[in-house]
Amino acid sequence: MESVFDFKSVAKAKATIRKSIIQKRKALSNLKQNEKNIIITQRLLDMGEFKTSKAVFCFLSTAHEVKTEEIILKAFRLGKDVLVPLLNPEEGNMEIVRIPRDAKFIIGKYGVREPSLETGVIVSSACIDFVVTPGLAFDTFGNRIGYGGGHYDKLFKNISNDVTRVAIGYDFQILESVPRSDFDELVDFIVTETKTLRCQSM
Repeated sequence: MESVFDFKSVAKAKATIRKSIIQKRKALSNLKQNEKNIIITQRLLDMGEFKTSKAVFCFLSTAHEVKTEEIILKAFRLGKDVLVPLLNPEEGNMEIVRIPRDAKFIIGKYGVREPSLETGVIVSSACIDFVVTPGLAFDTFGNRIGYGGGHYDKLFKNISNDVTRVAIGYDFQILESVPRSDFDELVDFIVTETKTLRCQSM
């Protein structure tokens, strides 16, 4: 019973944090968001781990997330393979799709932009060496709260520990600590408008 209680407590705490952060992100003006996005993008592009990577897996941003378009364009310009997520709602998993520069996109079941398989190709997660992950809240130990689907936790369990995992977000998304379950996976770095934080080991 204790483990069930702990799981429910963690889930409830995460839900509260998600609601708070979503409200804060929505409160950002377009101007402020754009200013922060430019700085965050440049900070990530300046990372040595990004520069030396060959295959970048990057989420496709939604309205209130840090924009990832410039990260993807820069990866193409540098000759890197660009990989993006494709949710498979029937199987409850996330496919890895390699896209070309002229990739076509569709709006998926959850209203999120996804790659069309007319131009993209599903590949193994083994080819990834750099991940740009979304999230709602983080702490300095690398704990991350996503949207509740667990897709990135599953991905992280299936890739090598040598793969660099970078979360991007705004300063207010870094908390003193975030609740964590045994299923949750850590990120290596958090990039915001004021810092590139290498996470501490637990």
